[in-house]
Amino acid sequence: MLANLLLAFFLTLMGTGLALADWINLTAAEKLPNVAEIFVREDRVHIVLQLSEDSLENVAELLPEDMLRERGIEPEPIEQRMEQFAREKFQVIADGAIDLSATLRFSEQRPRKDRSSPVKGIVHPLTRQKAPDPPDKVRVLHAELDYFFDQKPKTLTFVPPLDGDGNPLLELGFIVYQESVPVIDFRELTGPATLTLNWNDPWVSAFEDPNLARHHRWPIMSFIYVEPREVRHEIVIRLRDLEDWADLNFDRNAPIADDGRRNILEAASRFFADKNPVIIDGTPAEPASVGTEFLDLSLAGIEVIEDDRNLDPVTAVLGVTLSYPVGQMPAEVTTIWQLFSDRIETVPVTSIDPIGPFPAEFGVTYPSHTWTNRLLRFEEPGVATVPVTDERSLKLPLLTIVLAVFALNAVAFALKASRWARGIGFAAALIFAAGAATTSDRFIATLPNPFANLPGDNEAKTAIRAIFANANASFYEINEDQLEVELSKFVYTGMAPIVYTELERANRVELPGGITARVGDINDVTISEIRPLDAGRGFSALAQWSAEAVGQHWGYLHLRELDLQARVEMIEDDRVWRLAGLTDLSIEIRE
Repeated sequence: MLANLLLAFFLTLMGTGLALADWINLTAAEKLPNVAEIFVREDRVHIVLQLSEDSLENVAELLPEDMLRERGIEPEPIEQRMEQFAREKFQVIADGAIDLSATLRFSEQRPRKDRSSPVKGIVHPLTRQKAPDPPDKVRVLHAELDYFFDQKPKTLTFVPPLDGDGNPLLELGFIVYQESVPVIDFRELTGPATLTLNWNDPWVSAFEDPNLARHHRWPIMSFIYVEPREVRHEIVIRLRDLEDWADLNFDRNAPIADDGRRNILEAASRFFADKNPVIIDGTPAEPASVGTEFLDLSLAGIEVIEDDRNLDPVTAVLGVTLSYPVGQMPAEVTTIWQLFSDRIETVPVTSIDPIGPFPAEFGVTYPSHTWTNRLLRFEEPGVATVPVTDERSLKLPLLTIVLAVFALNAVAFALKASRWARGIGFAAALIFAAGAATTSDRFIATLPNPFANLPGDNEAKTAIRAIFANANASFYEINEDQLEVELSKFVYTGMAPIVYTELERANRVELPGGITARVGDINDVTISEIRPLDAGRGFSALAQWSAEAVGQHWGYLHLRELDLQARVEMIEDDRVWRLAGLTDLSIEIRE
């Protein structure tokens, strides 16, 4: 058992190159004081630099002539400055031997490009730290340069400004695109970095340094999510690869407009509905739904393209989601991959469950992948009753009361009876009284206390926390009918349709990029403004709480911290608290 846990742990660590690193990009290289965006074109390397004022002394060749004169420097001819810059400061070397010359398109002071929004508020899944803020100084030197080449090189080496010992002269974050395909995500450029180019398929272009790799560096990826109520198979695939197997009816040489996008998505949904079979606990499963979306690779990972922009068919990427509802965590899930070609003989697959991602791959000779349940302490989500505390009820020993009444009646009878019957009456009274004394803890009836005050802060807080814990468990349900059953266990009769919308908002949060995240356990509950409801049977309170929203899609783990507030109404019903209202819900994603 211990061996299994250790194996799972080390597999998780070993899988960071495939899964954990793919979850979210928080290297913060895009937040460094200096940033280079490098674009490899058909005939040149185009470089966009944004340089902080503190770094300008190391790249003085790029300064406009008026800025040089302000610093007491008489500018040399621009050609001479660019020759020195391309030779000594920022080198671009083709095929390891040819130093490309630089042409300065222009340089000027500008506001720093805002690169904070893509990861704003994101929490790193391992360190639990938030993404760093951008530099304080908002003005930078914006310079654009071209390095031309006569023929397409096989490799390009980028060398940042270095001192005599080979150490970087400035902190420089960089990102590289070949045409419109990102070759890497933002990383820090600290020394020479060599890029091997594939001019037929830029997706295959890669740096020699494995640390300079794009997160999603495979043209096709498969992700198997195993959750308490759902097995989900998610696929990321390029349009140009899907075209090998499916008739998508589009022109590869023309941008894909909105109508064409819809037609492609519908065709892809039909195609994947019966491909790549999934077998759950030995039984072939049919997907309850198939969703397809166009995706955008960004600093925050993969995001759904929600606008109506035209798409480049060469670089367009599809996300496919197949949902298989289950009643509980399965023991085994097997997926059989069917899509191989002369170009694609292996496909990476990552199975993701509550204890981590487990990387593997499909291959032409091994197209089957099986996830096995090794969760040793997993508890299925479930709804629990929220009991009312004892002080809000009257406990009546019914048999004791009945016997006491009989004893009083017997005494009354004895006092009025004749002498010979009086003894019998008193004897009966003694018997009934003794019976009442010995049955005080039996046949107890619990009734609402009409004299009870409003619940105290602790009871109200405990009840509200428990109600939202029930809501969290309920919204694991994929089947709407089963969700309704679970809600009926803690929502007051007839109120489920009224509170459903707000409960869903509080438990399924839409994050930037089209990601739906499930809200986890609530914390830091505070309540105020407690008011009575329904003649003392309930209360209304303003509740504030925090929670963490967790969304897992296409190999990324999205974590956001939330602050929530709502007016909550609770009713005492059959000795338990039930949710009777949820209004004025506000949800704020922490910065």
